[in-house]
Amino acid sequence: MTTRRSLLLALLVAAAISGSRGSLAGGEVLAVIVNKANPSKVLGQNELRLIFQTTKKSWDFGEDAVPINLLEDSPLRADFDQAVLGLDPERVARYWTDRKVRGGARPPARMPTSSAVLKAVASKPGAVGYVRLSEVNNTVKVVAKVSGGKLSGP
Repeated sequence: MTTRRSLLLALLVAAAISGSRGSLAGGEVLAVIVNKANPSKVLGQNELRLIFQTTKKSWDFGEDAVPINLLEDSPLRADFDQAVLGLDPERVARYWTDRKVRGGARPPARMPTSSAVLKAVASKPGAVGYVRLSEVNNTVKVVAKVSGGKLSGP
């Protein structure tokens, strides 16, 4: 009986740990947002990847592209990086270390909270960031969503 209980407890703990890896708990959706002045209606994975890897530096409408990330330890950041860049946090860190060593562009700006991302995107015409869909307000525009580890249209 004790062995069964121990096994059951171990399975429950393992499930909780692996379940916490996906940060969009309860089926929440991540929204990719841009400034309302941005004429883009939908952004795909390739364009977002280029912007967040800072290899695409300007929008087709002339503004500088200003990608805004959450901090490295944010579970939302890990979800976004996996869906858009196809990289886990460790590989993202290695990417930026490599870029720095080779004299490449600096990484995107980082904000500590979703509310800071919303405010920054709303205040800069070329800005793009991400927050939980439930946090989106009328100061920004949704151009893509991340759900279940996949990027889709708004």
